[in-house]
Amino acid sequence: MTEYWKSNAMHWCDICKCWMNDTKQAKLNHERGAQHQAKLANKLRDMARKAENDAKAKSFNDEAVSRAEAAAKKAYAADLKAAEAAAGSWEWDEGSSYYYNATHRWYYDPKTQWYYGGEPTPEWSQEPPIPAAARFGVAQHAGGPVPQGQGQQGAGGAAAAGSEGGAGAGKEGLPFVTKKVQRVVAIPKHPLAALGGHQAPTTGKVGGGMGAGVVLESGEADVGAKRKREDGKGGAGGGGKGAKGAMSKEEEEALARREAARQRVAQRTAAGFGYV
Repeated sequence: MTEYWKSNAMHWCDICKCWMNDTKQAKLNHERGAQHQAKLANKLRDMARKAENDAKAKSFNDEAVSRAEAAAKKAYAADLKAAEAAAGSWEWDEGSSYYYNATHRWYYDPKTQWYYGGEPTPEWSQEPPIPAAARFGVAQHAGGPVPQGQGQQGAGGAAAAGSEGGAGAGKEGLPFVTKKVQRVVAIPKHPLAALGGHQAPTTGKVGGGMGAGVVLESGEADVGAKRKREDGKGGAGGGGKGAKGAMSKEEEEALARREAARQRVAQRTAAGFGYV
């Protein structure tokens, strides 16, 4: 059982769309065949025809785009010319010292930047009923104190310079200074922010709810302080058992154990609050 089946390597011809043995002699015989030669010639002819058609299509598209761009430029120039004709131009009138637009029949005062005109009754106005393209500074103007290419802001500057003399000229030369403003927002504090934590009170009773001990002004717990009874009994001056006679040994031991337990609780409480 040492023999096993093994398939021969195959070669695919993309022109004839067929398989053949992947050997040099088989491929050479196939490429020399009349069928392969005829299909190869047809494929080369189709590729040349496709390249020629693509070149013609590209040339046609380029010519169409050029014609469209030329027509658009011509239409844009005509629109600009029509817009300029509709807006008119401002000419300097020496007699009135105003600019005059003959198309809309309005005057413009460069000193105050106001317009004068209107029918049937002329009047002064800052917003005249004329197209925006016909406003002074947008439409073309010639002559006068306002230089070419300068709009209404420049007209105001020129008027200020003409009316104030050297002072106005000096103001135009001042540098533009910017100032940075910083906004400060005050955040309100919580009403209980001063309580608790490291700001805990340093005087008073520690664990006062349980009567565990007393804190001195120095911050140390007085674990030896004895708790007095609320009813005033007991102790040296009370009317308890101590006043009638000496306590028994069992009572003394119980009181000693209770006092030791109370001191341990006071020490743990004071340590928990950070006083010791």
